[in-house]
Amino acid sequence: MTVSAIIPCFNAETTIERAIVSVVSQTIPVFEIIVVNDGSTDTSGRLLEGLKLNYPQLKVIHQENKGVSYARNIAIEAALGNYILTLDADDYFDPSFVEKALIKFSEDASYGGIMCGYVRILKEKKVKPYIPPMVSLSSCLVNNGVISCLLFKKEVLLTVGAYDNAMSKGYEDWDLNIRILKLGYTFGVVKEVLFNYSDIKGSRTTIATKYDLELKLQIYDKYKDDYRDNARYIYKELVQQNNNLKQEKQKVLDSTSFKIGHRIVSSLSFVLKILKFKST
Repeated sequence: MTVSAIIPCFNAETTIERAIVSVVSQTIPVFEIIVVNDGSTDTSGRLLEGLKLNYPQLKVIHQENKGVSYARNIAIEAALGNYILTLDADDYFDPSFVEKALIKFSEDASYGGIMCGYVRILKEKKVKPYIPPMVSLSSCLVNNGVISCLLFKKEVLLTVGAYDNAMSKGYEDWDLNIRILKLGYTFGVVKEVLFNYSDIKGSRTTIATKYDLELKLQIYDKYKDDYRDNARYIYKELVQQNNNLKQEKQKVLDSTSFKIGHRIVSSLSFVLKILKFKST
């Protein structure tokens, strides 16, 4: 069982070595690390060439900027491993993830990928640890549910055609996961927090959020028949989410802090009206 790690890199001079070290530090050796320098304009390219001297398993592919899907697909094509570990340049894994993911694969032949729990890195602090639940095609049509960095069987990625280059603005991982589930594969979960996601300005997630509606409609148009076949489940989930939001809103409105704040704001508004009236 050989593992190839693939890392797209665009202007990640401050974080790329940390990502590479997290792969090198795995308790089960990763056969190769393929970093695709996707047209970086900072020092990432030179830095990667220098890092090759320290990490013999590191391979670097330089290309013009074509986007993360192109970069990942180039790396998958070049990879020699039976398993593909996906990782973004600003994120990192804890040392035991690959070992525990490979063990998880042995439990169920239907697993196409193995993910784990994650924690967000916000201003250098770890916050909001989360263990994702199991996903199904129905649930994935509503929300992705699969973290973007995980361990895949390479044969599964090749069977589904890897990443869709048309998803250039984001959600390319969501699109990939739908296709994997459509073929009958499932995703296993290592129920430990072993992935560290850097929540930074300008990240891939931030950009995708900007185009959220456009991208979701792109996914809907692509899998329209699947949305129709799962319409009842999807409608139920959306109604439940809407009801949850209403309940949360009501909790805020009923809270003592909100009521006190509302009274203060109302009083200030009244005072300002009086002052404005006196000044005229």
